Amino acid sequence: MIESIVVSAYCAISTVFILMTALEGWAIRGGWTLARGAGLAACSLWPLLLAAFILHALLAPRRMPRLARAG
Repeated sequence: MIESIVVSAYCAISTVFILMTALEGWAIRGGWTLARGAGLAACSLWPLLLAAFILHALLAPRRMPRLARAG
């Protein structure tokens, strides 16, 4: 159940940003260049990277170095 909610949210966010990028290219009458295709591909990848960073921050052990006390 929770997996389907997460996947749906991911797809919704990705779709919104792909649509915004496509409409931006259409508004400036830009052609289908390699840069535009890479931008559209990045729209679907960055939420995955964001999720990976958040999971890493939540699951990684806390390794904060202690301050050495000068005696």
